Amino acid sequence: KLAVQYLGAIGIVLVIEPHLPGTLLDGAAMRTADDIAAIGLTLRHDRLDNFWFTLLHEVAHLMLHIGAGQFSAIFDDTDAPAHSDVEREADYFAQEALLPTAKWHACLSRFSRTEKAVLADAKKFHISPAIIAGRIRREAGDYTLLRRLVGAGEPRKQLTRERT
Repeated sequence: KLAVQYLGAIGIVLVIEPHLPGTLLDGAAMRTADDIAAIGLTLRHDRLDNFWFTLLHEVAHLMLHIGAGQFSAIFDDTDAPAHSDVEREADYFAQEALLPTAKWHACLSRFSRTEKAVLADAKKFHISPAIIAGRIRREAGDYTLLRRLVGAGEPRKQLTRERT
């Protein structure tokens, strides 16, 4: 909820839509005809790790590619490999914003992929365990790891509460 409020305060509209059946759409970034910056998220993967990565990936597109005039809109499937420089840049921005490489290299949980190690690293760096667990899962290519730490169901639950 705070992310929605913060983005609104700096002039970025965040729209959450249900996942569109038959698509792999996770997010989009664009400028409207009235030059309003907008991000759309589908919560296709309703987990905190994915919410934060996708949100920051779209913020990166606004800052690096749309604000620079390179594109007017970008639509993303964050599961797809980044085949373009634009997608690699947005992935890198999101990754570094969530857990900078220097801190990641200092994480015990890189090697000891246990809940205890993730929780210790999260406390050490004052971030959500979901961020670290998500990074481990993504780098390992194994989304069965650390299931209890990724905040499954939390984004939709928190954003739904705000609408009521």
